[in-house]
Amino acid sequence: MLSFRLALRYLFSKTRLHAVNYVTAVSALALAVVSMALVCVLSVYNGYVELILEGTEQTDAEILLRPSEGTILDLAKLPQLEPSLKSAGVASYTLLLESKGLLRAHDQQWVVDVLGIDHHFSKVFAMADSIASGKVLTEAETGLLSDGDTIPVNIGAGINLSLASSHRSSPAPDTELLFPRRLGFINPLAPSSAFTSLSVQVVGQYASLSLETDHTLYLPLPALRSALDYSPNEVSAIGLRFPSGTNLSSIQAKLAKDLGASIRVLSREEQHPDLSYLIRMEKVMTYLILLFILLLAAFNVASSLTMLLLEKQEDTRILTSLGAKPSMVGAIFRRVGFLISVLGSASGLVLGLIVCVLQQKFGLITAGVGLSLQPLPIAIHWDDLLLTFLTVTLISYLISLYPTRLFLRRR
Repeated sequence: MLSFRLALRYLFSKTRLHAVNYVTAVSALALAVVSMALVCVLSVYNGYVELILEGTEQTDAEILLRPSEGTILDLAKLPQLEPSLKSAGVASYTLLLESKGLLRAHDQQWVVDVLGIDHHFSKVFAMADSIASGKVLTEAETGLLSDGDTIPVNIGAGINLSLASSHRSSPAPDTELLFPRRLGFINPLAPSSAFTSLSVQVVGQYASLSLETDHTLYLPLPALRSALDYSPNEVSAIGLRFPSGTNLSSIQAKLAKDLGASIRVLSREEQHPDLSYLIRMEKVMTYLILLFILLLAAFNVASSLTMLLLEKQEDTRILTSLGAKPSMVGAIFRRVGFLISVLGSASGLVLGLIVCVLQQKFGLITAGVGLSLQPLPIAIHWDDLLLTFLTVTLISYLISLYPTRLFLRRR
């Protein structure tokens, strides 16, 4: 306790050489600037990640179930699925089957993503609110279909643009969707036998929402199962929606525990890891660059502590004469270095929070040009604040130990 009180006195009292006070203040200020920069930069990157994820709310389920191995879930082998979904409080769920297909119309063809959906699709995905023209597939249209029927489909904006560019009028009724035959033998003398064909008719087009949905064709789940020779129990994924206000993180953990290792329980962010990967990598690289700047700032702490040690040599002799052990003298100056580190990092943390709050409220700094001009997004994460405080304090304190140890050895 005595060493801490003496450290406080040495830190804030005036010295004979006023330069020591100035260097100490500059050292704390340098640490504060680095801390503030870390808080602001990490919050901006977090804001961009959340901004990207907000754009997927219309196109993604709140939680998506996928197989851990392979691409197909066999519902017959998952007797625990229904009880687990019921205990988790699922409001609605929809079965999905994914594939690639070849869309052919007006003597042109395009490779498209194909998604088989049931009549619960619009209850789980908010895309139905963004229908640009036509209608969403109804319950009757997503039910059982007879062989040879023309299949009603919804398409994304990108597919609609391709169809429109191939013909000035609306898509023709004879639009055809082809799939590679998944099962059975193929006659090499009849190449057409390698494909399964569906006659489709576009009944609705979604507005442009994302690159993925713009190039996706939506058709009834039974029709896609029949074309690909899947059984009624086989799906690619299950989309879940929960009542508003549900804690999705805890529900995700509960479902992962109940369903076991055979099923991956994916949040919106985990459904699109590539969307936030690059931003997170930039965040890590920027953090490492700022750490290098922090090392330079931390040497200022060592310099100010060295000057303080030189000025207080007489005081250390007096303390030793009064019976103070060398360990206590060292503890005093180590605490001075610790106080400088804490003062600088805490001040930077407060300044960084102030800047972030001002940016959130007033949008002081913007990015983009013209219509794309918008304020830098901010998302303050408390774990980032704790990481910044501990990193700045620890690194600067460890560097400040060197002059104290060197001084005690020479004595």
